[in-house]
Amino acid sequence: MTSLARHASGVPAVLVLEDGRVFRGRAYGAVGETFGEAVFSTGMTGYQETLTDPSYHRQVVVMTAPHVGNTGVNDEDRESPRIWVSGYVVRDPARRPSSWRAQRGLDEELAAQGVVGISGVDTRALTRHLREQGAMRVGIFSGGAV
Repeated sequence: MTSLARHASGVPAVLVLEDGRVFRGRAYGAVGETFGEAVFSTGMTGYQETLTDPSYHRQVVVMTAPHVGNTGVNDEDRESPRIWVSGYVVRDPARRPSSWRAQRGLDEELAAQGVVGISGVDTRALTRHLREQGAMRVGIFSGGAV
């Protein structure tokens, strides 16, 4: 994974599946490129635990819940000290965290840890495609990598 750890707001991004299917959106988290196995999470809460769970190492997690990031992140809800996913895909990221427990925003944390993500993707269509076609590799590209 290569990335530029800077805030990605407004930067065009593209997600490309190994079967050639393409989804366009905006960078979320770090700007750059990343690769991994596409998996999806149907949880409406617990995204911080998913991101910091070592079992997701080298995987690009697609969140099926349409709105992600509204509780922000904090240092108490982590499974480990770092984010393990190689990429992150969301439909509609929260503009700012609304939980009193939040210590920082999710996009800020992804960028700080160099995790390349994409927002504005129809994650339900992507999930259906993965469920029907089976496991496959994926790349996310943003900034100069697009």
